[in-house]
Formats: sequence, C-alpha cells, structure tokens
Amino acid sequence: MATFTIVLLVIHVIGGFGALISGFIASVTRKGNGRHRGSGRVYFWSMTAVFITAVILGILKENWFLFMVGFFSYYLVVRGYRILYLKQLGRGQKASVIDWAVATTGGIFGLALIGSSLRLLPNSFAPVPLVFGLICVGFATKDVQLFIKGPKEKGHWIFGHIAGMGGGYIATWTAFLVTNITFLPPVMVWLAPTVIGSVCIGYTIFIWKKKLAPRKPAAVATSLHSVL
Repeated sequence: MATFTIVLLVIHVIGGFGALISGFIASVTRKGNGRHRGSGRVYFWSMTAVFITAVILGILKENWFLFMVGFFSYYLVVRGYRILYLKQLGRGQKASVIDWAVATTGGIFGLALIGSSLRLLPNSFAPVPLVFGLICVGFATKDVQLFIKGPKEKGHWIFGHIAGMGGGYIATWTAFLVTNITFLPPVMVWLAPTVIGSVCIGYTIFIWKKKLAPRKPAAVATSLHSVL
C-alpha cells in the first residue's frame, strides 16, 4: 500500500507541474491556434491525472476535503472544456447527458464543500471550503440556466471556456502554493490565488466582451450639393 501511495503521489506531482506549465502556455498564446489547442489538451489531461490521483489519495488517507477539492477543481476544467462543444446552444443545439451530469456533479460537490465549512465553524479554516463551495454551486447554477434558457451572449462559449479553464488553473497554483508556503496563514495561502486569479479572469473576459461587442456603424459624412 505504501508503494502504491508513493506512485500516486509521483503521478499527482508530475500532473500538477504539467498543468502549471501547459496552462501557462495556453494562457499566453493566441486563442484558436495550434499551440493554444495543443497546450490546452496537455493541460486537460494533466488535470485529469491530478484529479484521479487526488480522489484516490483522498479516499486512502480519509482526507475528504482533498477528495471534494479534487472534484471541485476538475469540474471547472471539464466545464471549460465541454463548453467548446456547445457553441450552438440557443440555435437548436441541446446540452448532452454528459453536460448535465457534469453540472449536477459540480453542484453536489459544491454543496458538500459548503456543508464542510459549516461543520468546521468556528475554525479559522472554514472560509476556504465555503468560498470553493459557493464558486462551484454558482458555476453549476449558471450551467443549468444556460442549458435550459440558452445563452444571452453571442460569445458565451469563449467566456465559459476562459472562466472554467482559468478556474482550474487557479486551483493548480493554489495546490502548489499550499504545499510550498508555510510562513503565511493557511487561509491566506488557500484563498489569495482565488482572489487574484478571479480578477485576472474577469478582466480577460471583459476584454473579450469588448472585442465581440457589436460595432456601431461609422457615421458617414455626407455633403449636400445643389443639383441643378
């Protein structure tokens, strides 16, 4: 069992570093080109390895917070990946069973994290699962509304992709910092990446919304001439 646990930890660490590197490359390359897509695939499968090993390690060590956080972070990545296949929502396309299952799972584990935070009270660490749980439930609720009512914005899938993949990347950095930074209060280390990363994601989505906003037709200057 000890050997198995070590193997899982090695895979977990390799997957985490792979996600950090490939996620960075994907974030700084032009959206839609080959390098962005290639690094995005590496990021997705690296996060898949992180998720599987985190869940198994959480069960083996009876660390249920790690177990739930594993689902939380991977839910964000999967929703960011799946939204690329839902570009035609509202134009006849419907969300698949997989999409509904992903949203439902995300909502369930979000509620579990919120419940975990309530059980931790008055422990100072309680805000961490509360924030993660609220984020998860918020995204799951938004997904369900999107599936039922359709998108309100033309580039909804771009915004969803950035939010989902970016959220997963924040989780990766959080795990890295929590493991290596011990001189700061744990709550600060756990939540600071979420605060900083959320601002970056929000700004990126804002820029993309400006790019995709309908342009007003340029005013055409006309000269009035007398026609005799």
